[in-house]
Amino acid sequence: MEKGRSWLLGSRSRVFFTVLFVLLLLDLGRSIYARIGFSQPAEVWQPDSKIYSDLKWPPGNYLSPDLPLGEGIYFQKCAVCHGPDGRGNGPAAPSMIPRPRDFTKGQFKYKSTPPGQPPSHEDLVSTVSNGLRGSAMPYWHDLLSENEINEVVSFIKGFSSVFQDSIPESIEIPPRVEPNEESLKRGQILYGQQGCLGCHGLDGRATPRLKDSKGYPVFSRDLSAPWTFRGGSSPEQIWLRITTGLAPSPMPSYAEVIPPDERWDLVNYVLSLARVPPWEAGGKLEGPGQHRDLIRRGEYLVHAQMCGLCHTQINRTGIYRGDDFYLAGGMRVDAYPHGFYISRNLTSDPETGLGRWAKEEIANAIRNGRSRDRVLNPVDMPWHYLHALEEEDAMAIASYLKTLKPVYNKISHALHYGVVETIVMKLLEPTKVLRFIDGNFGQRPQGPLLGLPQEILVGAQLLVFILGIFAFLFAGPPNRRYPQTISGWIFLFFMVIGIFLLCMVGLAVFRFPGFILIPPDRVANTVLTKIPTPNETHLKSPEQAALVKRGRYLYTVASCALCHGPEGGGGLKISWQAFGTLWTRNITPHPENGIGAWNELEIARAIRSGVTPDGRMLHWQGMIWDHASNWDEEDIRALGAYLRTLPPVDNEVPPARPPAPDDCKKYTFWITPSDLYGCQ
Repeated sequence: MEKGRSWLLGSRSRVFFTVLFVLLLLDLGRSIYARIGFSQPAEVWQPDSKIYSDLKWPPGNYLSPDLPLGEGIYFQKCAVCHGPDGRGNGPAAPSMIPRPRDFTKGQFKYKSTPPGQPPSHEDLVSTVSNGLRGSAMPYWHDLLSENEINEVVSFIKGFSSVFQDSIPESIEIPPRVEPNEESLKRGQILYGQQGCLGCHGLDGRATPRLKDSKGYPVFSRDLSAPWTFRGGSSPEQIWLRITTGLAPSPMPSYAEVIPPDERWDLVNYVLSLARVPPWEAGGKLEGPGQHRDLIRRGEYLVHAQMCGLCHTQINRTGIYRGDDFYLAGGMRVDAYPHGFYISRNLTSDPETGLGRWAKEEIANAIRNGRSRDRVLNPVDMPWHYLHALEEEDAMAIASYLKTLKPVYNKISHALHYGVVETIVMKLLEPTKVLRFIDGNFGQRPQGPLLGLPQEILVGAQLLVFILGIFAFLFAGPPNRRYPQTISGWIFLFFMVIGIFLLCMVGLAVFRFPGFILIPPDRVANTVLTKIPTPNETHLKSPEQAALVKRGRYLYTVASCALCHGPEGGGGLKISWQAFGTLWTRNITPHPENGIGAWNELEIARAIRSGVTPDGRMLHWQGMIWDHASNWDEEDIRALGAYLRTLPPVDNEVPPARPPAPDDCKKYTFWITPSDLYGCQ
C-alpha cells in the first residue's frame, strides 16, 4: 500500500490523470443511473370504469357503421364527458366543476317539468341544441341537424328508467308580477326567509363550495352575474329554477313553500341584484378571479389553469387521478439533456408536500422559480410565464394549496445526467422534446430512496475532487511542489483563477437555465416581452381595454402562450398513442390559417368544450379544455377579446392525425418545430 501511494504521489501528472479517470467513471455512473433510476413507476393507477372510463380516440371511430344514429352521435360527441354508459364517467370528467351529468340518475337541472318528474323531450333538445351557458356543455345546433339532435336525446333517455315510468307534464308559468318597489320588497323578505342568504349571501355574490349528490364539488351561482346562469337568465327561466330546483345539486325546489305568484317577487328581487357586465359601459371585472377571499380566488385559478396537467398523475390514456390524488405530484417529466424530473407534491402534507412551507415561499417558487433547496428549471416548471402573475394572485394560489387535503407522496430530487454529457449535449443539442410519463413516480412510505445512488455518486465525485487537489499539492519531489520564482507564483495564481472560472462556467451551463445567479426577471423576459401588447387607442372603450388587458394576463399565466407561442402562431407538435399526432393551433386572427373566421361563441366553445367549428373533438390532453371549462364567463370573454387583437400570423398548422403505430408510446411535446407525423 505504501508503494502504491508513493507511485501515485510521485508525479503530479499521475495524480491528475488518475483523479480525472475516477471522476469520469463516476460521471458515467451518473448518466447510467439517470436512465434507470426512474425507469418504473412506484404505482400504476387505473380507475374503476364505473367512476372514469377509458375511451379510444377519436371517439366513436371504432363503432359499427350500422349503429343507430343517436347512439353513434352520443359516442362521438358526448361520451368523452358523460361516459360510454352515461354515468358521467367520461375520461375528461375529473377536472370539471361541476362534473358532467350522470344520465342514469334521471336527474336534470334545466327543465320545465315539476320536481320529481324527468325533463320533457323538448327540454333535453333545448339543452343539446343551445348548450349550458358558461360551462363545458357546448351548443350543437350548428353541427347537428334537428333529426340528429332528436335521435341523440332519445338515446340519452334510454340510460334511465324514469323516462319510461311516466310522461312528464310541463309547468304552467303564471303571468309575471310587475317588478315594482313593492314586489322587490316582498322578494327581499322571501330571499331572507327561505335561506337564500346561506348560499348566495346578502348581495347575491357569495359562491361557497358545496357538494352534489355524489360528493363532488359545486359552487353556488353568483346572482349578480346573470350571464353565468347555465339555463338562461330570462325571468321565466329563473322562475322555473326556483320552482323545480337544480337536482342533483344542493339547490332545492320551492314549489311547496312559495306560492307561484310570490315566486315572481323572488325572481324580481334576484334580477335586481344584477351588476353591469364588464363588457358594457360602466361595468368592471368582478368575477372569481377578483374574489376578495384569497383562498377562494386561488381555488378558482388553480382549477382553471394547467397546474393539474403535471402535478396530478394520469393513467395510460390520460385520465387524471383527481379524486384522491389531486396535485399530489409524482409525474415523471423527461427533458434531455437536463434530466428526469418528478412533479412536486403540492398538497398540504407536512412531510412530503407543502404543509411546512410558508405561503410566501410557495408564491416565490411559482413566480420566481426559487424553491427552498434549488432553482427550478423553467424547461420543467414554466415559472418564467408564471412570473407575470400578480403577487396577490400568486399568494391566492399559495393560500389555496395550503388548504388541500394532505396526501403522502414523497418526491425524489431530479436525476441528472453526468456533468460531461449534460454540458456537451446542452451545447450541441438543446432540448427538443418534453416527455410526460403516466403513473406515480413518487415514493410510498415503504418505497426505496430512488435518489440515494445519485447522491452517493455526486458525493463521491466531490470527495475525489477535494482529495485530488490535496494529492496534487503534495505530489512530486518536495523541491518541486511549489513555484520557486515570482513568475511561477503569478502563473499558479492565474491558473487557479482560470480553473475556478472554468468550473463556474461549467456549473452555469450544467444548471442553465436554472442557475441561481441569473435574475428571474431576465429569464422571464425572454418570453414575456414577446407577448403582444394591444394598442389601447384602437379599442372602443375603457371597459373593452380592461377586458383585453385581463385577456393578455390570462393568455400569459394560463400557459396559452406556452403551447401556442408568445405570438399565438402555434405549430408545436404533440404525439402520443392515446390520441395520435397533433399540432397546437394557430390562434391568431389570420382568416385562413388562424381563427379569424371564428365567432366569439365558437372560440369560447373550443376553449371550454374542445369542439371546433368544423365539429372536430379535441383531446383534453392535447388542448386542456377540461381545465379551461372552469374559467368564468368574464375571463373567457376577456381571453377571446385579447385573441382578436393579436397580429395575424400566417402559419398553416398540419391537421391532426388519429393514433398510428409510429406515434410516441409516451406523451411527447415538441418545444421546437417539427412537421413530421409520429414520434420523429
